[in-house]
Amino acid sequence: MRLLACQTAIPTTRTRNEQLGYLTRLAQDLRQAARHHQPDLIVLPELSSQEYSDAAFDHLDQLDDDLKGPVVQLHRDLASELGCVIAFGLARRAADTPAGFRRHISQVVVGPDGEISAVYDKLHCAQFGASAESGHFAPGDRLVTFDVAGWRVGIMICYDLRFGELAARYRQQGVDLMLHPVAFTRDFSFASWHSFITTRAMEHQCYWLSLNRAGDDWGHSTLCPPLLTTDIPARPLSHQEGIVCWELDRQQLMEARTRLPLARDRRDDIDRLPVHPLP
Repeated sequence: MRLLACQTAIPTTRTRNEQLGYLTRLAQDLRQAARHHQPDLIVLPELSSQEYSDAAFDHLDQLDDDLKGPVVQLHRDLASELGCVIAFGLARRAADTPAGFRRHISQVVVGPDGEISAVYDKLHCAQFGASAESGHFAPGDRLVTFDVAGWRVGIMICYDLRFGELAARYRQQGVDLMLHPVAFTRDFSFASWHSFITTRAMEHQCYWLSLNRAGDDWGHSTLCPPLLTTDIPARPLSHQEGIVCWELDRQQLMEARTRLPLARDRRDDIDRLPVHPLP
């Protein structure tokens, strides 16, 4: 599979005009990259359609989308034009509830026909360090997988990474590539982020793309292979803006699962083993 990962620098977005101006420029950059690489899948970071900040969250009425608005339409048109799948982030305005409408931090997947093929809503809203999501967003309630070029792809967003039981559920779905769009800024959680990426990729033997936005306080996205060795390292980026083309190798995926036979050796009785106190 040919993957284009865009570590984009997102400017101030407090109005729809600012947002659409940025997205129009981004679309042009993606067109140029796609002409050179002809991707199967383009991936953008968490909330890639807007600035990530409390100030921007206070203007969500100007920036959100209900899947029928201009943000989604722009990406649908681009996917159709380029003939590939695009997975992008936005603040999604969901259906009304008795308590009023709610919003999710969502990753939307549109296919080469321009149709929406998947929507994943972040399951764990971060409320620590530099993150303040719970006052603006509601958690999702389902996992998402979709297929691209014969690869099974799963999605989790940022803080979701830290919950091993969620990753295990995706492993049970036969995921080959995990998309992990993030908005990791340099608070205390930044130092452990890459350790989690490596662990998740290797314990579940899939490619893991953890994709951040660009900037001095952001960046350092990483693609981790299903088996990390001295010959097959992770592929981290710097903090700078850029669009990277990665070729994912199915043979490498299968060799990792054969060389380290976790599926064969994994016990299915761990939850039932007794716990005995020390004498």
